[in-house]
Amino acid sequence: MSETSRIRINLSAVESNIRILRDVVGPETVICPIVKADAYGLGAAPIARHLVAAGAGMLAVYTSDQAAVLARSAIGGPILVLLPVRRMQRIDEAYRLLIRGDLHLTVHDSSHLDDLGRIAEHYATVIPLHLEVDTGMSRGGCAPAEAPVITRRISKHRWLRLAGMSTHFARAASDARFTNKQLSIFDEVLATCSPSMPEECLIHAANSVATLRHRRYHKTMVRVGQAWAGLGAEHLSDGSFRRQGAELRPIVSWTSNIVQIKTIERGTTVGYGSTWTARRRSRIGLVPVGYADGYPMGLAATDAEPKPACVRVDVAKPGGTSFVRVVGQVNMDQITIDLTDLASPRSRDPGVGVGTEVELIGTDPRCPNHVPTLARTAGTVPHQVMCSLNPRIKRSYHATERYQREAVSSEQVSVGG
Repeated sequence: MSETSRIRINLSAVESNIRILRDVVGPETVICPIVKADAYGLGAAPIARHLVAAGAGMLAVYTSDQAAVLARSAIGGPILVLLPVRRMQRIDEAYRLLIRGDLHLTVHDSSHLDDLGRIAEHYATVIPLHLEVDTGMSRGGCAPAEAPVITRRISKHRWLRLAGMSTHFARAASDARFTNKQLSIFDEVLATCSPSMPEECLIHAANSVATLRHRRYHKTMVRVGQAWAGLGAEHLSDGSFRRQGAELRPIVSWTSNIVQIKTIERGTTVGYGSTWTARRRSRIGLVPVGYADGYPMGLAATDAEPKPACVRVDVAKPGGTSFVRVVGQVNMDQITIDLTDLASPRSRDPGVGVGTEVELIGTDPRCPNHVPTLARTAGTVPHQVMCSLNPRIKRSYHATERYQREAVSSEQVSVGG
């Protein structure tokens, strides 16, 4: 076996998700997908190409280097950098984006504005800026009282242009009252700054959850991260767009194969620390993935903390698939799974064998290996699960309208290995 696991990404689902979001926000609101950290580890260039083709009007990344990756891949359109950029050299790959006006930078406070002004003056080029206002996240951005001063300074600067005003919600998924308080603060700032704001200035606050919750959060642009990947709707217990959220299609599956099976007796322990003990004669399968590949350690069942079955196994019997538990600690490059219940009661054929495919991450939101469900089980968040997937794992990109695990599209493009 030349590879221990495979990640498959459905690019048709990416485009479908953008079309759903377009239905949510309407024709006039700009959709800005967040593709920072290599599109959450899934591959920024191929994904961004399909995001733009589906109607994304802007892309957002964290650093100028991440913007340069998109530029090298000939991804058209403006790119918003969220990090406070304080210097830029001609040798920087993002320089060409800067001088042609496609690199939008975020300004976070007055001293940062000084640095951006020096960059613009040095290269005699107009830089589009988005002012981030801190309305309660207490992360980046300026204080609300500082915003009018900064917008006036930008409006008077020869080489700076106010292209956007933004804020970031801290609890959009869990606290509507606090989110509405942030929105009220932001609206007050916008009213105060309006004399210095160009008519075409983009106003953006909503993340994926806020976008799906209510139209009042949309403004003139939305920044969506989880939603383009088919995630985020699981946070919605209410909201105006629950139906559309339920139609979002998860785009990622991760599969591997069983490489060994052994039978252990009752009372035998499994793994480092002997954290799981067989309560019966058990069949244990070895799968060659572990925390070095990005598999969360918190998914393993122990004697002290039973965990739900979360690995899907193809079974050669009626029903076709079953879910089994990871038992014992997750290792650096392997996990052990309990196959005991998959044995056929009417045959010596156990239903699985060496080479049987297992699915670690699936695309069915109803299943326990759906990314948000895995994240809850592991005590983390979906973003971390995706970002932790090791880049060495082969990514296959499929652009067929209907994605099937068994079929390999003639349009398939593979990277990594």
